[in-house]
Amino acid sequence: MKKILHIIDHLWLWWAQTVVKWFFEIQNLNNNILLYALRKVDINTKINNRNIILNDSNNKYNFPINQLRNIIIQNKIEVIHCHLAKSQIIWYLLKKLFFPNIKLILQEHWQIFQEWKIYPFLMNSFRKKVDLFIAVSEATKNKILEKTKYDSNKIEILYNFVDLNKFKKIEIENNKYWFTNNDLIVWFASRLYEWKWYKEFIESADILLKKWYKLKFILAWDWPDKNYIIDFINKNDLSKSIKLIGYVNDMIIFYNSINCFVFPSHRESLWLTGIEANACACPVVASNIEGLNEIMINEKNALLFIKKDSKDLSEKIEKIFNNTKLRDNLIKNWLEEVKKYSLEKYIIKLSDIYEKL
Repeated sequence: MKKILHIIDHLWLWWAQTVVKWFFEIQNLNNNILLYALRKVDINTKINNRNIILNDSNNKYNFPINQLRNIIIQNKIEVIHCHLAKSQIIWYLLKKLFFPNIKLILQEHWQIFQEWKIYPFLMNSFRKKVDLFIAVSEATKNKILEKTKYDSNKIEILYNFVDLNKFKKIEIENNKYWFTNNDLIVWFASRLYEWKWYKEFIESADILLKKWYKLKFILAWDWPDKNYIIDFINKNDLSKSIKLIGYVNDMIIFYNSINCFVFPSHRESLWLTGIEANACACPVVASNIEGLNEIMINEKNALLFIKKDSKDLSEKIEKIFNNTKLRDNLIKNWLEEVKKYSLEKYIIKLSDIYEKL
């Protein structure tokens, strides 16, 4: 088996880091894979694997070329697998300066969807040194082809995964959150950036709360745009029904505590939290955009609403609660669909990718 070094910018808990964390924890006895994080951040995700190397620097402009060079030589690394932009820059320099024959994989998680002109420029600059590009969805591959000069044959689709041994339906005896067991809970979890479109979520909440007093709307995570939500809640006297709860540590318990999960994003590569929620038998309402509608099929395993349309979102949420048969069918169909996104299948396909290089 080939020796693989994964490189990532940092271990703050984002989707790319989550994928890497689970991948390494399920293979904690595999000494053929190593992970190097380029810098420390305020909160570093703990990974249960002894082959994790975390650079001591917290400087985001730190370029530990010599340390990585020594790691590669000492561990006889054959393949470099890069996650996120900075790791790609680091490895381009390493390959150009020291290791021209080592195999290089770049994995695109989400950054190609951002309005960054510099990122596609860098990808185009790197492409002749890259042996394979991994896209986490068909939509991601299409976006790469749209913004860069990559050859379609050099892009492999590898969908994100969920650990089905962890994310599943469980019984919750005592609800430790602020709502009661009699409440109907609608939840949105993401960093509160405008392009995640939390505004539609709270606007739809405002519409529905005029009809259903039992509904509670929860936003997990926090910055940077939370002041808009706080002002909206205060202005409309909604503090008893809409709440920001910050970072949630035990997502499995939370998924099993709610009645509906909403994701109103305007752009997305692939929706990991949606797969997790569905695996816990929680019905999902999502915006009808590429990257989401690739795996979420309207009225089959999810309800999709028109992007930027708060009224349509409110109607879809209402439909989840009013139509028991539909809700049960959505859950049933997804629990069958989610088997395609198992961690075991992910590892098998990725191992196959490595061996074919």
